[in-house]
Formats: sequence, C-alpha cells, structure tokens
Amino acid sequence: MVARAHERFASERRHLGRRRRRGERRGALPNLIVVGGLKCGTTSLHHYLNLHPEIAMSRPKELNFFVAELNWGLGPQWYASHFDRSARVRGESSPHYTNLPRFAGVAERMRELLAEARIVYMVRDPIDRVLSHYLHNVGGGYESRPMEVALADPDSAYVARSRYAMQAEPYLDAFGAERVLVVSREDLRDDREATMRRAFEFCEVDASFRSPQFERQWETGSGKSSGGFRLMDRAVRVPGLRALDRNFDRLPESLRWLVERLVHDPGTGAASKPELAPGLRERLGAMLRDDAARLEALTGRRFDWSL
Repeated sequence: MVARAHERFASERRHLGRRRRRGERRGALPNLIVVGGLKCGTTSLHHYLNLHPEIAMSRPKELNFFVAELNWGLGPQWYASHFDRSARVRGESSPHYTNLPRFAGVAERMRELLAEARIVYMVRDPIDRVLSHYLHNVGGGYESRPMEVALADPDSAYVARSRYAMQAEPYLDAFGAERVLVVSREDLRDDREATMRRAFEFCEVDASFRSPQFERQWETGSGKSSGGFRLMDRAVRVPGLRALDRNFDRLPESLRWLVERLVHDPGTGAASKPELAPGLRERLGAMLRDDAARLEALTGRRFDWSL
C-alpha cells in the first residue's frame, strides 16, 4: 500500500523542477487534516465532510504531503494548489499520517506549516482493523504470508497501526487536545448524523447540516475481497493507468459513486471476514490492550472493543 501511495504522484516528483518553473495554480493551505487510521472509514468521512457547503476536501483525497518519504519534497505551493481558497474549511485525508514507526516526524512538520489546523483521527476496534488491513493487502497482492504468521508479528504494521494512542500522541503534543478529535468507525456507522454533527461542531461550521448522501458508505461491501477489486487495485499500478488512480477523487460525486458501486458493491453490505483463531485473537489482544486503555485515558471516553 505504501508502494501505491508512492506511485500516485511519481510523475509530479520526477518533473518537480519543470513544474516549479511553470508555477502552480494559486490555492491555500488547509486547516483540517484527517490523519487516519487506515481501514477505519476515512474515505467515507472525507466524502461526508465534503458535502458540507462550508467545507471543501481535497481531490485527490490522500496527498501524503507531510510524509518526508512521499510528497514533502514537492513543497507547500504544490500542496496548497489542491485546496479551494474560497472555502472556510479546507481539508485532506491521508492515513499514512499515522504510520509510526515507518513514517516519523509527520505531526511536527504539520505543526510547523499548519499551526492552527484541526486534526481528526478515525479509529475502530483494533483487532477488526488488523484483520481488515491484512485482507486488503491480500486482496491487492501486497501480502502472501498466512494470517497466523503475518498478524502474530508484534513489530508489523498491522499491529503498529492499531496502536492508536501511540499514533495520536504526537498530534496531541503538537496541537493540544482541543484541536484533536478522535472519531470511531463504530460511531460513524451506528449513529452517523450525531457523529457528523460532532465533527461539524469541531470544525466550527453549521452543525445542523444534513444530507441524504450520508446514507452512502464508501469502500465497503463484498467487492473488497473479490477478484474485481483485486484486478482494479493491481491495474491502477500499471504506468498507463496511474492517472486514473490519481484522478479518481477529482471526478464528479455522482461518477465516483458509480465507480464505487461497480468496484466495491457497498449495497451488499460488509464483506464476510474469516474468524481469527482464538489463540491469535488473544495474542493480538495482549499486544493492543494497554494502548487501547491509554487512548481511553487520553480521550476521556470508553470504546466498546473486543479486547
């Protein structure tokens, strides 16, 4: 998945000097960043936020600008060019911003450039997230190890990216608790209107806004484990088709939703997932339990997770 993130803007990195000589279109830096987590519903949240008339989310969704190993070298002018300067709230959503220890220093770079930004961090049941991450990697051809081997590794990204307190602490240190909102995927799924109202209040926009499109749930459904998803995910890594991947989020909302239905088939509900062996589940719980308790202490709320 990191390889795909690297490929999305590879041509822009190659032609950086020429682009700078030509100049970027005038934009404005964002003031809202959804930092993750991976497989926690950031795609849905990005679309729901973008429906609000006072909020303009970036297209494409994942700019990965503050990751030094990805797009930091493209510069603030490139970054600002992806945002609507007329919008009161301008935002982007990049789950690689919570990818410690692989990508370090992200929160510090963000604080340096966007001192007044608000940060949203999406989380979900840590073990469910681990399993979804693994299945996504298998479906996309990124993972070939058996589940029992890949998920039992305490140093893997599967485990690290479910250590939400560890991932959130740099943002709390850099921005302060009042500028960091933790949203659970379970809340977004089960009580969407109340969750979006809380998100809009956090963004200081009209919290009474509602949309019929809140009923849409992105990147879910049976297609995630299907051959169609696997073919699409691999196809967009072909050089001639990379522009399709990079520009998907620039398509009109109705066309993006049509593609979403074709690839992921969200109307069928969430894809069935294999059961974790009891021993493996307990081992994951032992690796993640203390971090989950620390997140509850940091946020002052309980998460009803299966740990």
